[in-house]
Amino acid sequence: MFRRVQKVLVALSGGADSTACLLILKEAGRDLGFEVVACHFDHQLRESSKDEMEAVRQLCDAVDVECITGEGDVGGVATQMKRGIEEMAREMRYQFLAFVAEKVGADCIATGHTADDQAETILMRIVRGSGVRGIRGMLPVAEVPGSEAQRLIRPLIDSSRAETEAICAEFGIVPLDDPSNTDVRFTRNAIRLQVLPALEAVNPSVRSALIGLGESAREAFEPIERRSYEVQPVERGPVGTIFPIEKFDGVPTEALGLVIEREAMFFHLQPETNRTRLVNLRDVLASGTGSVLFGDAEIEASCGWVRIGPPLDAVVPFAPSLLDVPGITRAGPWRVEVALDELADRSEAPVVAFDSRTCSGALRVRPLEPGDRIERHGMERKVSDLLINEKVPAWERVGMVAVADGKGVVALFGAKHNFVRDGGDPDRWVRVSAISPQ
Repeated sequence: MFRRVQKVLVALSGGADSTACLLILKEAGRDLGFEVVACHFDHQLRESSKDEMEAVRQLCDAVDVECITGEGDVGGVATQMKRGIEEMAREMRYQFLAFVAEKVGADCIATGHTADDQAETILMRIVRGSGVRGIRGMLPVAEVPGSEAQRLIRPLIDSSRAETEAICAEFGIVPLDDPSNTDVRFTRNAIRLQVLPALEAVNPSVRSALIGLGESAREAFEPIERRSYEVQPVERGPVGTIFPIEKFDGVPTEALGLVIEREAMFFHLQPETNRTRLVNLRDVLASGTGSVLFGDAEIEASCGWVRIGPPLDAVVPFAPSLLDVPGITRAGPWRVEVALDELADRSEAPVVAFDSRTCSGALRVRPLEPGDRIERHGMERKVSDLLINEKVPAWERVGMVAVADGKGVVALFGAKHNFVRDGGDPDRWVRVSAISPQ
């Protein structure tokens, strides 16, 4: 936990657990050579919170530790964002801790979570239907929630709540008592005050049993985590991360969730993974087509490929426009250049060439329409069938642009795939490029 650590930020509520953590690390810092800074966040959930913040400041003065405080209207934000109080309090607290850790140059953030907290957490996750990863409980060393670049440590994760109270007593400190800890409307309190006592009536060692289950889950999870890193993409681009679908063959469901979360993080998305969504995704991967939403992340399978990224916007509508031949025509978000001589091909805006003698009537640029047809390899085919047969993934079909005449599609433009009607010698060259937004 403390290798190459010069400064530790301790999350200090003033309760027995966090106070014991501060006291222990203050002592350990003398031997291990690191400095301790305390951080307190006032959630503004009760009238006494200001007094509690002042008590924390006085405690830090007494033990000669710098204390940085902050506050936030957790209740108001939770109401505004339609989120639970517990969830919002945790998120805002960690946001503040991460901010302060960066400000003071702390190498890690320490919390006072104990073995009792661990047993409660594991039981909560069992009740919620967490997989193997969730049943691991809290890790001794982990990433800071919402700030993965920073490190979170839990030095007291093997200590009991009774031991933290004894440590405070040994130092002559009376810790704060949070009255909200008796409110069983909060899930953790209900687990602590109602569910665990009922289980202890059946098995007095249920807390140790839960902690042992978490340790077994951590061991079982290691090969799952390694397997997830074997699933590597071939490309990361604007539409998302692209994988060959065979990369997911035999990947355990838990590992699949890790891949999704890792790639969603790359696009700053907040995926919501659960067993039901993962099972649905398994069906999609087995069929090779379809998509599943995981919060604001979409996982889509099409034509032998898998995309993980944001949901794609619908096609930007634009009115059909007659093409200037030769010349440049603007149509919605597109710039269409038609030339009588060969145009230089560019990777970001490729060129297609066709024989104008195969065309009937004026040329227009327009979005693809249902039922569009194109002549390819001596046959008139539906464009939708052509795209599937040519293994153009669904996400590349979004926003394709057609150049059409009176008979149908003459040329089709996409991000990576372009098609042109059969014909003789080319005498028209067309380039379609996106117009950069101003």
